[in-house]
Amino acid sequence: MQSGPTNFNILIIEDQPSDLYLIEQMLQSSKLKIKNIYSADRISGAIEQLKEHAISLVLLDLSLPDSLGINSFLEIKHVAQKIPVIILTGLMDSEVALEALKQNAQDYLIKGEFDVNLLVKSIEYSIERKKAEEKIFASEEKYRQMFYKNPIPMWINEPESLRILEVNDAAIEKYGYERTEFLNLTLNDIQLSAGTHSTLNTTDSKHPDLWRHQKKNGEIIVVEFTYYPIDFFGKIAMQAQINDVTEKVMLENELALKKRQIVEAVLIAQEKERKIIGEELHENINQILGAVRLTLSVALEFPVKRTELITNSMTNISLAIEEIRKLSKTLILTGNLKAFGLVQSIDELIKYNQSVTNLNISLNARDLQESSLCEEQKITLYRIVQEQLTNIIKHAQASAVTINLEANYDMVTLLITDDGKGFDPIAHREGIGITNIISRAQAFNGEVQIDSSPGNGCRLKAELKIRTLLPKEAA
Repeated sequence: MQSGPTNFNILIIEDQPSDLYLIEQMLQSSKLKIKNIYSADRISGAIEQLKEHAISLVLLDLSLPDSLGINSFLEIKHVAQKIPVIILTGLMDSEVALEALKQNAQDYLIKGEFDVNLLVKSIEYSIERKKAEEKIFASEEKYRQMFYKNPIPMWINEPESLRILEVNDAAIEKYGYERTEFLNLTLNDIQLSAGTHSTLNTTDSKHPDLWRHQKKNGEIIVVEFTYYPIDFFGKIAMQAQINDVTEKVMLENELALKKRQIVEAVLIAQEKERKIIGEELHENINQILGAVRLTLSVALEFPVKRTELITNSMTNISLAIEEIRKLSKTLILTGNLKAFGLVQSIDELIKYNQSVTNLNISLNARDLQESSLCEEQKITLYRIVQEQLTNIIKHAQASAVTINLEANYDMVTLLITDDGKGFDPIAHREGIGITNIISRAQAFNGEVQIDSSPGNGCRLKAELKIRTLLPKEAA
């Protein structure tokens, strides 16, 4: 066993001079290295001694002129909470002494039944036991501070009734309830998710989940709810940790919505493209092939005109093949744009159209900085040129077309002018070419202006907003 405490002060609270003398003699003859022995015959005097001196241990008689029984200990305990107290009692007061132990007295000795060795042993163990208690208390206090001052909202609740037993400052601030209000709530008073917080499984070490909680002011928040079992004054309770993920969930929902909108836009674009192809097949190629079929049927019935009719059918079949080739060419685009760029791709489109028509088409795009455009914008500009050239070839009866393409800081401008027969832009149009051009421009916050009238050709101007590129994209 380690050597006993040294250089410490003892206070004896005893109103019987004979008992006081006997205890002082025991202490002075013991192996204890005592610095001072103080005494008092009343609680009031003992309190004064405790205030004046650094007392290390108290020997307390419960029966005093100004106090009696357990009250004597409670009054001393109130002043000397960190000082070990040994109760001195007679045989008749043993039950009171046991009650004092429950109130955190360190030990008790029955007068007339202890000697020096027992007194020394009681003093040594009482001092060491008090030190151990103070360490435990300091550890518990540290935990309490970690709980109450933790910046993450936390509370402790019963696993069965879900009643909140304790709550920290961050949870009070987050939910807006006073502490007393919080301790009158259960989890079901806070949460708004479908169903309720079921009885918590105390065998789970962690159980993260998402819940919709309501604050005192009615505001709804989405929280990540994590809990684990702890010992709470001898009973199993659940300590919950709350992480407010409302903003995160809102951003995720917005992202999911944008993804759905992008998918919908892609599907709409695909359907529109399929509709254009379908109409092209139906209105042009299908009609040519239908005429071929009809011509061949007539050839079978009239042998005299068979050679002429078959020749006519071969011409129409060649025309259908050419139309299919043109339609296929319009669909093979993205790879060419990435390989050759926008201007060269438009130039190839012009050469092809000039090879199958008598149109004189010129392109001016010397000042265009293609690096300022994203791939989607390049495709859109190409499609507008392609769509308008098709309109001109089919309907305008033009001899010359001019295409100007330029970009400034935040806008790219496409101007297509022809010298054809013109039209009334307000009048109803059967085709969907102009509608497609307007839709493509609007996809980039752009707009289309059409200046035309019968006999005066057409001037189509499309402007698209230039998206600001990130450094990585621009590199």
